[in-house]
Amino acid sequence: MSTPIIRSAAVRDLGDDPRFRALLTLASEATGPALDDLVRGIADLELLVAVDGHGTPAALAVYRRLDRHAVEIEYLAVDPGLRRSGVATALVHLVRDASAAMVVARTDTDAVGFYRAAGFRCSDSPPDLRWPGRRRHLCVLPHVPLVRDPEPADGGVEWIHGSPAPAPVLVVPPSPTWPQDFEELAAAVRHALGHRALAIEHLGSTSVPGLPAKPVIDVVLTVEDPDREGRYVPMLEAAGFIFRLREPGWYRHRLLVAGPGSGLPAANVHVLAPGCPETARMAAFRDWLRTHEADRVAYARIKSEQAAATNDRGGGAGLVMDYNRAKEPFILALYARIYQDLPGA
Repeated sequence: MSTPIIRSAAVRDLGDDPRFRALLTLASEATGPALDDLVRGIADLELLVAVDGHGTPAALAVYRRLDRHAVEIEYLAVDPGLRRSGVATALVHLVRDASAAMVVARTDTDAVGFYRAAGFRCSDSPPDLRWPGRRRHLCVLPHVPLVRDPEPADGGVEWIHGSPAPAPVLVVPPSPTWPQDFEELAAAVRHALGHRALAIEHLGSTSVPGLPAKPVIDVVLTVEDPDREGRYVPMLEAAGFIFRLREPGWYRHRLLVAGPGSGLPAANVHVLAPGCPETARMAAFRDWLRTHEADRVAYARIKSEQAAATNDRGGGAGLVMDYNRAKEPFILALYARIYQDLPGA
């Protein structure tokens, strides 16, 4: 088979092409009337297709826009004769570049190795209701400009149950119980939300072994649409979490907390959308500190110094957001180093 050329196309123009339909069957297992329904159902989605020298479709990626930060690959297929040729990787990278967006893919265990090799970060995900029993993964390919240059907070914080009062900012030595605390919290979230919890991840300082931190576990929860609070907030509240704030203009972020009275370890549960650049940034920061001891030690010193300074300014108490702002110069400088050598930086 000749080297394929990848180009944009329209599903409507290829819907009757036997090779295009065969590729869709590879991606979806749909045949006959179900395949006809599928072709009609994806008619308005974006399509990249790889064609050989005769114009015959040899690979495809069908994708859709999720929000201004992310697109999702719905179907990805490569002719068996082209597998391991790099065409599939080229397709997903072109989806990212053409969309200037993070790329989301949901996949079974049998394909997760491909996505990891293509640069995606993959998290465990609950079973899809359409395919019960299959182990699933939520995979995200970062678009470097979006994670390198974060969206500025617009100040539109809407506090639920009142804004926080000053309290002592405590940074404590690392605890061996923090990983188990996260697992307990993840189990509570998973039990409350089921398939609606697309990913539950341990990020923030308590996820870095050896790093002092505030004794509060940062959990990042990915849901389909953070704006649809009725689909997750009441269930989490019933499980003992408290809804604290929403930031519609900053990645559609929501925050719930667990603390005294909930029976759960103290936690901040950050709710974000699939492919959110902030989730990728937090994961990159965690992974870097896990493997770069000098930066971990420097960050530990900054955290302790700024916690003390925040408390001193407030007569023994302060606001966590002031403490976070004081750490920001170090964090921004470290992010610049993390991303400076990546493709697209």
